[in-house]
Amino acid sequence: MMKGNFHETLEHSKEFHIHIDGHWISQSFENFLVKNHDFIISNFPGHPEGIPHYEPVRHLTKKIKVGKKFHEVFDSIENYLETNPKSIEGYIEGEYVPVDIDISEKDFNPEIEIPCQFQLTSLTLGTFREDEIHITLSRDESDAKLIDSLRRMGFFSAYAKKTYGAAEVLTVQGTYKQIQEILPKIVTYLEQAGGAVKCSVKEERIVRWWLSSSELSLPPVLESVNQPIFLPQEQLNLIFA
Repeated sequence: MMKGNFHETLEHSKEFHIHIDGHWISQSFENFLVKNHDFIISNFPGHPEGIPHYEPVRHLTKKIKVGKKFHEVFDSIENYLETNPKSIEGYIEGEYVPVDIDISEKDFNPEIEIPCQFQLTSLTLGTFREDEIHITLSRDESDAKLIDSLRRMGFFSAYAKKTYGAAEVLTVQGTYKQIQEILPKIVTYLEQAGGAVKCSVKEERIVRWWLSSSELSLPPVLESVNQPIFLPQEQLNLIFA
């Protein structure tokens, strides 16, 4: 197993998250998380066909308001896994949420161009991402052309269950510096382009992480951020048909 940390926790953060992402999780470990620490089982129900996806088989989440409590829970989980190292094949991420923005709802404007496109690469084995952006929106109520545009930018995605129905969660991950570069561009694009319904943008910055193995394969991260390639209108019409 491997573990590490990046950023100091900030007490003014809106929220802290701990996510358990496993290809496999033992029943005893799951019981420990749910009964001892009130984790919520929130498995992803699927993903769009033909789109890159990296969602784990098992996903549990706990949201915490205070940094001290966050570290206490993470310490407890690490202690459990020190004693029961075969309890999970996967990873654990502890993060805080410095940015959580609701996007206003209006009709999609296809004349607003995407601000950039991402080139992704594999993480070096035994390392972990530093930061990430999640765009969460109503899958069925949001404009499909907006979602297609976000996918063309390089976001990968999975579906999630919400109280209103199905959501799509679009994700990009990378270093702190990379995410800080693209975050304002993405928020501005969403606000100007429109088409998003029940949409929020979160930056989730890694504080602590744990891997079941240094050989564990993780989702890809940003390699570079490039100027967008603009396709002829005929090709765009086919994409948005």
